[in-house]
Amino acid sequence: MSNPSFRYGLSIALLFASGAAALAQSSVDGAIGGTVQDKSGSVIPRAAVTIHSNGTNAEQAAAADSSGFFRVVHLQPGSYTVTIKAPGFESYRSSNVVVQVGELTNVDANLPIGGSETTVEVTSELPTINTTSPDFANVIDLQVLGNLPVNNYRWSSYALLTPGVVSDANGFGLLSFRGQSTLQNNVSFDGADDNQAFFAEERGRTRAGYSTPQSAVQEFQVNTSNYTVEYGRAVGGVVNSITKSGTNSFHGDLYFRDRDAEWGAFNPYTKIARQDPATGIFSLQSFKPKDWRKQFGGSVGGPILKDRLFFFVAIDKFKRNFPGTAVASNPTSFFASPDASLPTGTACNGTKTATSPGNGIAAPSTVDAAVCTLAGNLAGPPRPRSPPPNMQPHSPGTSAASPASTPCSAPSPAPATRTSSFPSSIGRSAPAITPPLK
Repeated sequence: MSNPSFRYGLSIALLFASGAAALAQSSVDGAIGGTVQDKSGSVIPRAAVTIHSNGTNAEQAAAADSSGFFRVVHLQPGSYTVTIKAPGFESYRSSNVVVQVGELTNVDANLPIGGSETTVEVTSELPTINTTSPDFANVIDLQVLGNLPVNNYRWSSYALLTPGVVSDANGFGLLSFRGQSTLQNNVSFDGADDNQAFFAEERGRTRAGYSTPQSAVQEFQVNTSNYTVEYGRAVGGVVNSITKSGTNSFHGDLYFRDRDAEWGAFNPYTKIARQDPATGIFSLQSFKPKDWRKQFGGSVGGPILKDRLFFFVAIDKFKRNFPGTAVASNPTSFFASPDASLPTGTACNGTKTATSPGNGIAAPSTVDAAVCTLAGNLAGPPRPRSPPPNMQPHSPGTSAASPASTPCSAPSPAPATRTSSFPSSIGRSAPAITPPLK
């Protein structure tokens, strides 16, 4: 039997849920909201609000409620013009309201009493202290991305500008939020998953400087804790980024970044063993490994159909010569050439000890023993090859009878005999070799 109270309660819950969703911005856009008041601080109900995009000329209209409150959501990050009108009051106009990803830009309009032909102009509005949600978040905007250099060419490394975010100790650029493991973060790009398959970091991992060109990133939000339900899948932090988009004006950039070790000083701890040609003695000397990074590319965006259709494209190339340096603890022994000619009385696999004569004294080094054994194996007779399946083995010098179905056959010629000799220093001589039939 159905319960009417349950149905009514469920309907009310859904109504509140839909109202909450209408007042929230998603993880890929922002919002503009505020309260409309007069000069005395009294609210002005049902004022008309118009949000105009300065880049694409798109507009959204809204109205303040009975308490003078309004909010317009699902706005792409960028610059907007906000116009507010109410009967009996002067108009309010703010021409450069900045919307950031995941943030609410507050616009509190104070309308003086007067005619609608008079307008109060405000030059700009920026996101201020967050008083609408409990999350701790910082936005890295386009100005920082375009002007501040970064060591490893990864756009996500700018998250280090956020308090509580540090880089791991191994130098690969992984991020730790509030001391949490670098494997417990979540990276999203335009709302889609941008995590490496097995590690909580940006795609590309440590084998590539980045997975998305920096010139394609509009801005990104760094959520360190208490983030809301549209984020998640993380114990550490959430890096939420969005890409650029085309506008009614063409814009783009070209860049080339070069970093070369030749421009730097010598590292006193980087040494290599070099041999004096005259004396043959090795010594450790400071040297500068070849290490360079080249990054170049560009981007361009603009209109296809003005006010309707836009495009944006970015391309990037990253090259790096990554050095590896190793220093032998005993250069004289390490660089010595192995010798297959062992001293008198020694053997490749000698096992002579103080209590057992064995089969000779061991080679001077394992390298010499390995070379000696290899040379001895090469000097031995080759393994006999098996005859083809359609032939029967026979003694050299005899005829090989063909199967009865073969219309004709011919005796095989007697094989030639050849001998091979190898240096006597190897310790064994090669016997005469009779090649098998072909």
